[in-house]
Amino acid sequence: MRPMPAPRPQRLVRSAGALVWRFTDPARVAVPGEPIDPADIEVLMVHRPRYHDWSWPKGKTENGESLVAAAVREVEEETGQIVTLGAPLTTQRYRLGGGQTKEVHYWVGTPVPPGHASERLRAPVARAPRTEIDQTAWTSPERAADMLTRRGDRRLLADIVARAREGRLVTTTLLVLRPGQGVTPRLDEAGDAHASASPAASSGSSASSGGPAVPAVPAAAAAPAKPRPAPTPAMVASAAARRAAQVEQASAKKVEAAREPVDPPLSRFGVRQAFDLIDLLSSFGVARAFASPVARARQSLTPWASMGGGSVTLVDSLDLTATGSDASIGDEARLGRVRAFAAQRLREHASPTVLSVAGAAREAVIEEIRAYASGAVAGSEAPRLTYGQVLVAHVEHGPDGPVVAALETHGVTTKNPATHARKASKKH
Repeated sequence: MRPMPAPRPQRLVRSAGALVWRFTDPARVAVPGEPIDPADIEVLMVHRPRYHDWSWPKGKTENGESLVAAAVREVEEETGQIVTLGAPLTTQRYRLGGGQTKEVHYWVGTPVPPGHASERLRAPVARAPRTEIDQTAWTSPERAADMLTRRGDRRLLADIVARAREGRLVTTTLLVLRPGQGVTPRLDEAGDAHASASPAASSGSSASSGGPAVPAVPAAAAAPAKPRPAPTPAMVASAAARRAAQVEQASAKKVEAAREPVDPPLSRFGVRQAFDLIDLLSSFGVARAFASPVARARQSLTPWASMGGGSVTLVDSLDLTATGSDASIGDEARLGRVRAFAAQRLREHASPTVLSVAGAAREAVIEEIRAYASGAVAGSEAPRLTYGQVLVAHVEHGPDGPVVAALETHGVTTKNPATHARKASKKH
C-alpha cells in the first residue's frame, strides 16, 4: 500500500525570540569589536514542561504586532527580563504536526539596565504560566549545548559563540526612518522649495453673497432707516441666479492653483504611525535621535521622545533645501554633507541611534550605509522604505573600521483605512 503524502502546510506561523547573553562579571562593559571568551558570558534559557525541553525564549506574534515587538515581549513574558535587540540571527523554519510551517525569527538580545528609556516605553506584560514555562536559567554556552534539545537551537548557540570569539557579538545599531505620511502626500518627497502662501489680509467683513466688503457708515451720519420692501419673486430669482454663477465659477478653478503648505505636517494617519513607532524604536533600545528640520521628520519622533524622556537633535545639513547661507552651496556639496554625517554615525561606538530624514537626503544616507556593507549585504537589492518604515543597520567594528554586517527593514503595522474601501454589509 502506498504511503499517504505528508499534508501540505496551509499557513505560516510566525514567531520571534532572542538569544539573550550577559557577562558573568556584572561590572564588565561590552565594547564593540572586542573579542570575548565564551567562558566569560552566560546565555538565558527556558524550560517548557509540555515538551520537556530547554530552548530559547520565543513566541507567536499577536494580531497587529511587529516581529521585533513580539520578540522583546515574549522574552519578558517567559523570563521576566527586559531586553533590547541587536543583530539578527538565522531564521529557523520547521514543520509542525498539523502540516503548518513555523518560522521563528531570532536576534541577539542584551538585558536592559535599570532605568533605561526602553523600560519605560514598554507596555507591562504578564508572566507566562508555569504550565508553559516552569524554569529559566542563566548558564554557560558549554553547558547550554548539552541542555538544548533541538539541533537548530544548538546551531544558533554555535553562531553566538563564534561571534564572541571573533569580536562580532557586540554591535552598534543605526536606524534610518522614513517619516510618516504628511497632509499633502504629493509634496512629502518633493526636493524643491515651494513659495510660501501668505494669506491675503482681510479688512472689514464681506457680504454673505461673496461681494466686496462695504465700509461701515458712521452712526452720526447714518440716515433714518426706511422700511425694506418685501422681495418680489423676480428679485429672489435674480439673487439665486447670481449665487449659482458664483458657485460654478469657484468650482471651475483648477486644484493645482490652490495654495499648499511648503512644509506639510503629519496627517492623521502619519500621527498614528508616529505613536506606533514607539514599540519599534524601543525594541532596538534607541537612545539618540537626529532629524532634519522638515516638519514630518521632527513630528514622527515626537511621541517617542516625549514618552521616553529623550530628545531629538535637529540637523540642518540633513535638509537639502537651499535656504539662507546654504543658497550658495551646490547640490553635490549638500549631498556630501549628508553622507559625511551618516559616515560619522556609523563610526561611533554609541548607543542605538535613529535618523529621521525625508526625500533625497534619506536616499543619500542609505547609499552611504551600503558603502560600508559587507559583500553579501552590498550585493543585495537596495531597500525602498515606505511611510513609517525604518532601515536597521547592524554595524560590526573591527581593526579596519566599521562594517555593516546586516540590514533589515521593519515598519509599523498601522493600516490606513482611507486606502481600503469598506465593504457594505448585507442585511437580510
